[in-house]
Amino acid sequence: MPSHYHEAVIRAADLIERLLREPISLDAVARRAGFSLWHFHRIFAEATGDSLGSYIRKRRLTAAAEDLKDTRRSILELALDYQFESHEAFTRAFRAAFAVSPSQFRRTGGLAWNRTRPRLTLHRLKRLPRQTTMEPQIIQLPALNLLGLSTRFIGPMSPDADNTDVIPRLYGRFCPLIGTLQPQLDQYVYGAARCPGDADRRHPDELEYLAGINVAPSRRAEPPLTLWRIPAATYACFTHRGPVAKLGETINYAFGSWLPRSKFVHTGAPNLDRQDERFGDGGEKCEFDFLVPVKPKAG
Repeated sequence: MPSHYHEAVIRAADLIERLLREPISLDAVARRAGFSLWHFHRIFAEATGDSLGSYIRKRRLTAAAEDLKDTRRSILELALDYQFESHEAFTRAFRAAFAVSPSQFRRTGGLAWNRTRPRLTLHRLKRLPRQTTMEPQIIQLPALNLLGLSTRFIGPMSPDADNTDVIPRLYGRFCPLIGTLQPQLDQYVYGAARCPGDADRRHPDELEYLAGINVAPSRRAEPPLTLWRIPAATYACFTHRGPVAKLGETINYAFGSWLPRSKFVHTGAPNLDRQDERFGDGGEKCEFDFLVPVKPKAG
């Protein structure tokens, strides 16, 4: 990972540290780092092994544990101070992190404390192992009008991840509808993912995913369908080969290895999955395209 990515992560971590006792806008954290939220999710996970939301929760719990050990402030006061909505929510999260309740932790003086998340510093960042190697094609795509079904899911780097359950169920609902949605402008089924805004996000690691087909610009969406209009763009097209469950390896390579050393930067637009007859049953012989929207680096 290049040094400017490391420095961006540290800038974000410094802002998080200042706001542990205040509401944190993930969009503001990404802006402080100098990236779109979607792109920064990938950079942060690559650098730390944690999703952005998971890191914030762990830092708050670690700071709360320090206060439990060193002060006599009430558990409810600490829970609210560190942005948990209730004593019960704080206790559940604390027990999941430390295997004891806050009151048990305080009674023992934190003797069995294994710090769940030390403050992030530059020397703690490390390169995660990468097994995938591939070079993408740089392609141009016209504007896409993706008509389909959408859902919310929790991203794969979160401890609450549910993407492997939610997204296959979405395709199970959408694929039987494709025949009724014709005509489509190409032979692909598309998947698109984007970050909801702060005001519309119900979980720190929540993302929105659309399964759809490309239709004419004049088409309209009637519920339960939705339409995402994606402008014409340049994409780095990676061909994922192997089970869908291993797509994370391709994504990690694209964002963790290829993009930092390339002459491109991410545009902040949705990434796309592009599937055709090569997809098969999604198993060992599966093949489909993972498209990263890019633009040349400035200067």
